[in-house]
Amino acid sequence: MSITATNITKRFGNYTALDHVDLKVPAKSLVALLGPSGSGKTTLLRIIAGLEFADPGSGSIHFGEEDVTQIPPGERGVGFVFQHYALFKHMTVAENVAFGLKVKKSSERPSVREIEARVRDLLQLVQLEELGARYPTQLSGGQRQRVALARALAVQPRVLLLDEPFGALDAKVRKDLRRWLRKFHDEINLTTVFVTHDQEEALEIADEVVIMNNARVEQVGSPQAVYDHPATPFVHKFLGNVNQIQLPWHGIIPGTSAPIEGNTALVRPHDIELVHFSPGRDGAPAQVLNVHAAGPIARVICRREDVQDLIEVEMARSYLSILQLREGARVLLRLRLRQSLHAEYAI
Repeated sequence: MSITATNITKRFGNYTALDHVDLKVPAKSLVALLGPSGSGKTTLLRIIAGLEFADPGSGSIHFGEEDVTQIPPGERGVGFVFQHYALFKHMTVAENVAFGLKVKKSSERPSVREIEARVRDLLQLVQLEELGARYPTQLSGGQRQRVALARALAVQPRVLLLDEPFGALDAKVRKDLRRWLRKFHDEINLTTVFVTHDQEEALEIADEVVIMNNARVEQVGSPQAVYDHPATPFVHKFLGNVNQIQLPWHGIIPGTSAPIEGNTALVRPHDIELVHFSPGRDGAPAQVLNVHAAGPIARVICRREDVQDLIEVEMARSYLSILQLREGARVLLRLRLRQSLHAEYAI
């Protein structure tokens, strides 16, 4: 079941949360709405769910070919998972999962035996089959979020919407759970949209990333496409670390013969090569200020001698051990990629 949002605008008083936003989510895909706080991603998710409505006459929401713009949330066939679980503390895990089925009107409600069977199947699907008799307070944060996911799936939704589902979890649990979600999605093949402000999370598990900023969509594409080919300076700076380099850069890009000209360019730390200083050698002279070698990637902070820019360089620790850098050492910085300085990135 695909999702299409067309020309969505939403204002809260004088504040514009969404400004003529379009979104297309392919059927059976896992799509991330990514952006800073206040960019409009949660408002868009809630409008898709029917928990909020766009400004009158501003646009429409379709599930497949069906226009659901005016359909209330309970009739849209949406499974919604909140950041803070929203589980009923007085109910067991099994009772929480069964809740949406038990409150259906009698003509649509499955039999008691069918509800029990579906709850068992869902708890097995989310790997909690042994915990059905426990209460939410007896579970870890990651387990509670999986219960919330099972509850959302119990009513057999047409689409699944997740609002920062891992935001309340610690870093280790969040990382484990998002990998589990990717595997889980591949098993159920249900069209899924999740909101996050965590770039690493979106790039790791989404089929497609929708990057939002200031109530608009900045770029849509695969994780690799938006990272390698950012469409705007905002996207480039938002996705990972970036250096803002004053131009001209006193050196030649390897593989080219032209000097770099311009004002300011955005270059990622791993696109800068660092070598020992040697008179007459190509590169921008700089001094090493700090060396951070914890983890698999080393980060070296340098100050350029010509314009006093601070430049961060990333490299493998094995290469760092070869260089034997020390604070205060004089080095040369060279740019690896010509596309790092395309005009579209210039400020």
